[in-house]
Amino acid sequence: MRELRRERSPERRQGDSRTLKAPSPRPRGVCPPLLVVLVVVGGGALWYWREPLWAFFGDQEHIREWVTGFGLWGPLVSIALNVAQVLLAPVPGQFVGLVNGYLYGVWLGTLYSMVGLALGTTLVMGLGRRFGRPLVERLVNPEQLAHWDRIADHRGALFLFLVFLLPFLPDDVVCFLVGLSPLAIPPTVVLATLGRLPGVFVSCWVGAYATELPWWAWIPLGGGAAALAWAFWRYQTQLESLMVRLIQRFVKRDAQNVILLTFHVSLL
Repeated sequence: MRELRRERSPERRQGDSRTLKAPSPRPRGVCPPLLVVLVVVGGGALWYWREPLWAFFGDQEHIREWVTGFGLWGPLVSIALNVAQVLLAPVPGQFVGLVNGYLYGVWLGTLYSMVGLALGTTLVMGLGRRFGRPLVERLVNPEQLAHWDRIADHRGALFLFLVFLLPFLPDDVVCFLVGLSPLAIPPTVVLATLGRLPGVFVSCWVGAYATELPWWAWIPLGGGAAALAWAFWRYQTQLESLMVRLIQRFVKRDAQNVILLTFHVSLL
């Protein structure tokens, strides 16, 4: 597979040597009181209405029968949500996976999620390839796009696969970059689908067996998820940098192994 080479902007084609700035770090002095209030209020509401909520959502089979009554519209809406979360990210992909697992079970939930992600990935790459950088910069933060433009420049298949496999990385942005590169879209979509599959399967598995956990077990789980979301919001740049360094180290080691293997084979 060819390496991912970025499409240069008109300014760079004309010889502008200015470097693009990396995303500015989040202000350190910002305190998230609103987030704390929302977590407290949401947790209190869930505690207050825990019994009726558990009575409604705890009957998983009844809800699945209700969704089945919509026929093909249920799976189509699920697939459309996954397409939308790749294109515009209105909701986290893990949440869609949890819902799909809850409504359709592990295997069908994973299937619908992966179909939606594959379609969304193909759409994003195709839009980037067809309309170029002006459209992509309307859909993606230009600073984040420029930042990952430099990171992913001249990277191969293994680097892309690890970006889709590991957490805390903006794989949707990388999909847009693939559209701006000369990489062939069909094999890259397959690569992205395989990389996303483990995370989607885990989300659907958790959703499918959610009702087997007692209601009080969701308090630490919900608190842990909220803490993880806050950590990602607060330290997103640092987490991304850490994951990128791990990927680069792994890719470099793998390249060295390939070179050594080629050298030994040539001596035979």
